[in-house]
Amino acid sequence: MSNYKKWRAIAVAAILSAGLALSGCGGNTTNSAASSTASGVPVKGQTITWGIEKELQSVNPQTSSQDAATGILRNLGDSYLYVTDDGDYEPWLASSYKFSDDQKTLDLTLRKDVTFSDGEKLDADAVIANFDYYNSKANTHQSTWQTYLESWQKTGDYSVQFKLKEVYPGFLAALAGLGTTPISPASLKNSKELASGGKSVALTGPYVIKSYKQGSQLTLEARSDYAWAPQALTKQLKGKQSLPYAKELVFRFLPEASTRTGALTSGQVDAIDGVPAQNIAQIKSNSNLQYGQVLNDCTAYSLYFNTTKAPFNDINVRKAFQLGADYRAIVKSVYYGTGTYADQSFSPSSVFYDKSFKSLTFNKKKANELLDKSGWTKRDSEGYRVNSRGERLSISLYSDAPYVRDSRDVLAQAISAELKKNVGIEFTFKARDVGTVSETWKNNTNDAFDNSMGGFDISTAVESVYLWKAEPNRVFMKNDQKVVDLIHQGQVGKTKQERQSAYDELQDYVINDKAYVLPLYVPRDNWAASKSVHGFVSNKVTGHLFSSSTLWKD
Repeated sequence: MSNYKKWRAIAVAAILSAGLALSGCGGNTTNSAASSTASGVPVKGQTITWGIEKELQSVNPQTSSQDAATGILRNLGDSYLYVTDDGDYEPWLASSYKFSDDQKTLDLTLRKDVTFSDGEKLDADAVIANFDYYNSKANTHQSTWQTYLESWQKTGDYSVQFKLKEVYPGFLAALAGLGTTPISPASLKNSKELASGGKSVALTGPYVIKSYKQGSQLTLEARSDYAWAPQALTKQLKGKQSLPYAKELVFRFLPEASTRTGALTSGQVDAIDGVPAQNIAQIKSNSNLQYGQVLNDCTAYSLYFNTTKAPFNDINVRKAFQLGADYRAIVKSVYYGTGTYADQSFSPSSVFYDKSFKSLTFNKKKANELLDKSGWTKRDSEGYRVNSRGERLSISLYSDAPYVRDSRDVLAQAISAELKKNVGIEFTFKARDVGTVSETWKNNTNDAFDNSMGGFDISTAVESVYLWKAEPNRVFMKNDQKVVDLIHQGQVGKTKQERQSAYDELQDYVINDKAYVLPLYVPRDNWAASKSVHGFVSNKVTGHLFSSSTLWKD
């Protein structure tokens, strides 16, 4: 693995700056590893109960696209590599890995003691079975890294070699992510639950599914034979007893913010996620409770304008939408001063965050001039702009309801009010089921796509969103060759500086020059818990809680 130090210059040179940016933005306010150490030896065999904001769309880590589910799914599935807080990729299910000098061949050696929950061994044959499945027609969840992978082959009972078509730093991130969590070959062959996950999908994680009642509760039980937690994590926890600590994890789905908070304060649950902004001050002032948060990595929550149809096929309308409201003030108000305004597409947690980026500035006068220039010169009886044909300047955003988190509907209402007042734009936000929203894109009746995406390497998030490849299409920047070229340069740059330069230019182009994107706020993982609960471990690079395997109670 030593020759990998060369490659690390591509991405790790700025890791410290990522950590500083995080703390500077109020990132991780709970030093979880320290809390467990200070409280003594962890107690094993308990039940930890969570109140969770969003129900899981899938309990199969490979197929989940739900960023907020990361902390739950990590209890079920492990990865070949583990990302430390300083950005290093350390072995996990692997015992070692080594890149060739040209950085296009990776040799991965596996631990020999890992088993799936069905008893099968994690060996080279199991890895090959998984990568065969990833690249088969049976897998409908294709990922960016697959386009760079040329071949994979068994080189020993516990060793596999991967060949890349070109240099791609994101491949290590893929091996550290949930998307490549290995599944038992028997499950890949026989399970009828691969798409959504379930008891028949055997993984290598510290917990297995005990019961799952959709809409109500997911219960996990610890594996008694689990013995391969990441060494870097156990060192962080001072090696006090083996993971997992809790015998049972219960995740109660409580979508109503007041219900979650009430369940915590009344002692019905030990911890909650998705802490409402309006309750943060209350929780912090409660001597029996603790609060923590970490900013998510990769892309901020943003609006991506549909440039293939009116009115966003007009750059003046796009720019007017960008300039027509004070989004910084809106974010501050909606999140009670606890939110982080997105001054660009990339999170401050990303190593490619551009501190010198020229962000958008509220300019009511300019926004109105742009709309006048495009012929939206009159107002109707409700105060909205209309064109010469009497058509209202109306923009509708249909959003996938399962992914509406962080009071995004409230944020949209505030934006709607400001745009009407300042520039006469009608903006409506409609949360609907995934099928209904998909139909709006199929029929091209949706005016914008709202999204944030986390991960280990910005290249995956940027390509997945900016160059949307699924059907029906939701983002249309792939029609602009300059966007495509800059994304590719950012993915394959051989130095961190080359990648940074490409991403800096990309952001300036899609936000300031072409007005394809409107960044709004940086999502966070936040949680609150009884002070009797210890062991919360968050990862600054990924921007998530690691898992609940480290939690225990007094």
